[in-house]
Amino acid sequence: MNTPIPDRSFVWLERNVSRRRCEEILDLKTRGLIVRREVRRRYPYGHITAPLIGFTDVDGKGISGIELEYDTFLRGENGWQVLRCDAKGRVLPPSRDDGQPPRHGARLRLTIDIDYQSIFQEEMARAYERLSPRAIHGILIDPRTGEILALAQYPSFDPNRPRASPVADQRPRAITDMYEPGSTLKVVTATAALDAAGYSPFDEFDCEDGEFAYHNLLIRDAFPRSTLTFSEIIAHSSNIGIIKVAENLGPDLIYKYSCRFGLGARAGIGLPGESPGLLRKPGDWSAVSTGEVAMGHEVGVTTLQLALVYSAVANGGLLMRPLLVTGVYGPKGKELDTSRPEVIRRVASPAAMKQLRRILYYVVEEGTGSEARLPGYTIAGKTGTAQKFLNGKYSDKEFMATFAAIFPADQPQLVCVVAVDGPKYGSHFGGGAAAPIVRNTIKRILNLDDNFYIPPQPPITAQRPSPALYTLATAGLLPAAATPGVVPDFRGFSLRKALRLARWTGVRLQMEGSGRVVQQSIGPGTLVDHDEVCLITLAPEDDSR
Repeated sequence: MNTPIPDRSFVWLERNVSRRRCEEILDLKTRGLIVRREVRRRYPYGHITAPLIGFTDVDGKGISGIELEYDTFLRGENGWQVLRCDAKGRVLPPSRDDGQPPRHGARLRLTIDIDYQSIFQEEMARAYERLSPRAIHGILIDPRTGEILALAQYPSFDPNRPRASPVADQRPRAITDMYEPGSTLKVVTATAALDAAGYSPFDEFDCEDGEFAYHNLLIRDAFPRSTLTFSEIIAHSSNIGIIKVAENLGPDLIYKYSCRFGLGARAGIGLPGESPGLLRKPGDWSAVSTGEVAMGHEVGVTTLQLALVYSAVANGGLLMRPLLVTGVYGPKGKELDTSRPEVIRRVASPAAMKQLRRILYYVVEEGTGSEARLPGYTIAGKTGTAQKFLNGKYSDKEFMATFAAIFPADQPQLVCVVAVDGPKYGSHFGGGAAAPIVRNTIKRILNLDDNFYIPPQPPITAQRPSPALYTLATAGLLPAAATPGVVPDFRGFSLRKALRLARWTGVRLQMEGSGRVVQQSIGPGTLVDHDEVCLITLAPEDDSR
């Protein structure tokens, strides 16, 4: 070997050698070889939590994710011992003062629900096969506390073999990747209008039959209308309508509420690489910036920031600090550090937020978010579709599709935000690409977790046309799709969930098989008499997919 040997007691030849390979080398009986056993971190959940947890280098030092942020707690310390020998080379009993025992690393308690995390990533993987995007990522958060229940993405990587995956898949995209969100950010302008300017959901705006000259820009609506109410502007995602609202409010008020929602600043999740997003001051805005920011352009957000915006809408107007690690504990269970839910500031009044949730419920029931509808439950949400800014201009082929949901709409317990980066096939709109992921994730969580329940809803069985639903929604009446006397969609539910839903709706069931519901004899939405029986067929989960 011609390589110079460093001036130290030994030099590494190879590390992380398999046991079999080690035995083969030792069989050569080469003098001077030293075998050293080392402890290496193993990640039992693999790719499911990899971008969030991160991984360590060959020496056990954290280099990404939680591993990096909490490295000083997690690593521990090696022990040492001084040994003495007598003249014949025999080791003498050590003195108590001639050494230091090793210190084990601490334990962290996370807010992540591993079942939610697994479900979330599985639904992203299925959508990835359908849409073939660059990536999909999202967040599940409890809006009442700011606790992060799931932070997932696809593709991910195996932290046990990080070199086998691209570096781009290793970053937690929900906190590092900044993008223009598009229409999901219209809730900021809507909040300013309801909270500060006293707008009513019934206020009407001229939407120019879907085409509007805004300074040097020609703005078009996907669903042209001549006149829309304030509620309908949000429900049908009218760019022309939101521009007119924003121009009435003025740039300073739009900027003020953007700051209140935490845009342009790091949320403080406590992970390396968190992006602050981008929010320029009004003095740097152009003539069209007021309308552009209102539409979700000229502003950069992370999915974490977007989730916190919708959490504030869900919880009555409070911006929460995101909470990921609730406790750090020493080897003997001693609490070394702790974190509790923290309110950063009040963004808007509870009354304004309640009005906005009603409008967002209308978005899902009759607007652009209809793909997120979940029979038997109320969901409020907003779609977003933004052209990506590439090579100095907006692309007409690359889009960021987003959907933000509040569940249930009337008594929020979850906020779910999904971003689909550059879908190639299928829909590139937020309603078609991202909303189904949210719907399927929430549906599976409902089947898994009995903490969620069907809140009692008023027995409204008629008035399905859009104007009637709008009137009910703005009056605070959120009729669930599972109306008494109307057959709900049982498919995908466990038997226990199906029976509970049947009891509430008054629908008589007859069961066949076991597992989850795969078929039902009476279609969802059918009005039935009390003596009619709906036959549901159940099958093991693996057979139902």
